[in-house]
Amino acid sequence: MNKFNLIIGLYGIYGVYNFGCEAIVRGAVKLIHELYTDVKIVYFSYNYEFDKNALKDIDIEIREIKRRCSFKDKIINKLCTILGSKERVLYFDYNEIIDSVDIIFSIGGDIYTIPKVLRENKTYPYYNPLVDFCNRVNKAGKEVIVYGASVGPFGEYKKAIEYYRKHLSKYRMIICREQISIDYLNKIGLNNTYFFPDPAFQVKGDDKTIVNPMYIGINLSPLSVREIYGEFGENNCNKLANLLDNIYEETKIELLLIPHVLSSDQGDNDFDFLKHLLDLMKPQNKTHVHFANCKGGFLGLKSQLKSCYLVVSARMHCAINVIDENIPTIFLSYSQKSIGMCEFVYGTREWLVDLKSVDRDLIPKIQKMLVNRSIITDVLSERNFMIDNYYLENLIELKNILKGKR
Repeated sequence: MNKFNLIIGLYGIYGVYNFGCEAIVRGAVKLIHELYTDVKIVYFSYNYEFDKNALKDIDIEIREIKRRCSFKDKIINKLCTILGSKERVLYFDYNEIIDSVDIIFSIGGDIYTIPKVLRENKTYPYYNPLVDFCNRVNKAGKEVIVYGASVGPFGEYKKAIEYYRKHLSKYRMIICREQISIDYLNKIGLNNTYFFPDPAFQVKGDDKTIVNPMYIGINLSPLSVREIYGEFGENNCNKLANLLDNIYEETKIELLLIPHVLSSDQGDNDFDFLKHLLDLMKPQNKTHVHFANCKGGFLGLKSQLKSCYLVVSARMHCAINVIDENIPTIFLSYSQKSIGMCEFVYGTREWLVDLKSVDRDLIPKIQKMLVNRSIITDVLSERNFMIDNYYLENLIELKNILKGKR
């Protein structure tokens, strides 16, 4: 007999090798335990061994998602793509997941959107396997709650907008982490929305040591380059390497490169990408560039982030990790989530730089932030206090909504 009143499944991320996903899992576990009593949490993992080790300190069960993909499945999905089918063969036993839980928390950051490079076209592919899975959860009579997400935009293609509107309308709730997502969803006719700060804001470090700053922290990701330009291209890498050279030469402050995703996919591995940029830098500048130690994941980076005067971040959760330590941060924007989060944290887009214009706009921003560092640090300290209070004050309302009391 099951000793728990409720079993909640966490599904939607590929693994906590992405430290932002680690923060989302940790934050989701904290929230669920505060919303529900007598609950068991099961995290379904595509990277079981890595995730089991990285999350061994929190109270969840981790179950491996075993992929299956036959030649027949691939042929069927190819035909489905050609015919524009809204469903595909999912390469795992989705029924095993659905049957074992009462509610699915769909977790992940930028997973209900369409890349900017695609939205620039009149028509584009919009099928989303996560939407497909959650649709099957709903068909089984079980609830889906999206948590910690940036949702949209879906572009101007009416079929894409209708696809997402139809399926997202069936979810119990879409808990967004910035107001810009709420406004967008309301605009296209969805009202099952609720604002709650990103889960990463509730993932706190224990080390309260004050560290004297000595670096400018830099997080650049291959994903952001691909989102903007559609491909990496050595020309784009050279531009970014030149940018790193210029940052050091203009400020004379040592650089700390901060990987935040360590994927086995070379197209989404920050360490390999940053190492490549370092290789392209001027020889005389390379000795002034250092790498953060990533072995401790999201929490392990916190003590190292404290050694930065400021951080420039393309990964949004790297930015949140830094901001939560009251360290001034510049957001590099390649998607809606960076814009929304910058506005949420600072109340303005002043500390946002479009990735396409970094070579022109970033260094002046860095210089301005260095001059105003103490003021910005105070602003962030006050803002973090307000975020933590909002979280606590709105827990009861969120709980009542989910229980149908409002």
